[in-house]
Amino acid sequence: MQIVQSAAKAASSILGRNSGVIRSVRPIYEAALMALHGGRGVPWLVNGVEYRVDPKDRRRFAHHNEAEAAAYLAARMKPGMISFDVGANVGAYVMQLAYWSGPGGKVIAFEPNEGARDVMSRHLLWNGIAERVDVVPLAVSAAPGENVLYAEGANGMSRLAEANRGLCGAAVETVVPVTSIDVFCRERGVWPDVLLIDIEGFEIEALRGAREAIGRKRPVMVVEFHPNVWQSSNASRPAAEELLKSLGLRVVALSGQKDPLEDHGQVALEYV
Repeated sequence: MQIVQSAAKAASSILGRNSGVIRSVRPIYEAALMALHGGRGVPWLVNGVEYRVDPKDRRRFAHHNEAEAAAYLAARMKPGMISFDVGANVGAYVMQLAYWSGPGGKVIAFEPNEGARDVMSRHLLWNGIAERVDVVPLAVSAAPGENVLYAEGANGMSRLAEANRGLCGAAVETVVPVTSIDVFCRERGVWPDVLLIDIEGFEIEALRGAREAIGRKRPVMVVEFHPNVWQSSNASRPAAEELLKSLGLRVVALSGQKDPLEDHGQVALEYV
């Protein structure tokens, strides 16, 4: 395994990761990695803990994956906690949340993109945590309904309402069901101790639909703010400021942003 990876890294360094040669042999290399590990993913360190991941998606699992946000969550989580991962994609945070909350914990993973859910399901199985994670095929906003999801495979840049420019025209439109956190909690009778949200511009609407959950459990909250695309969900800075004030929350930048309500990045929402 180490020999194969070292050879691949050397070739990539010489030729360039995105060279035609490297792109052409990458599927063969990834298939070889899977075969070497019995088709159960490859061992991969994420923030100091080893998980098994699909080699095709290993770049979605950085070795120091959003380290500041991860450290913030890890320091506050306790065994048995219930975590909501809203916008779970292929499961990078789902696996960490399951690890931090232990065998007695539960993770609810909201992911409307079928391609991402398929990859996440494999990761849950390979890591022996499928029974501790509920995968929910719903998007999240302020209220239940439907919206158009623009997605390309398992790409983490899927977005409601309008396509992410980063997908360069490759996004496919799919109408998906939408819920709110409060409606989901009332229907399922489960309330989060931890709330993690990364939904490409709909985070303010998701928080608007989580008033009861926030007031009831005062969960630990980490949210990725995308102020540059808030208009796609009819949100704005003044609306965000008003909502946060009404919820008694203050914003703490976790990604080095100078102005977390202006600059894209992860934030902690703490109680005033």
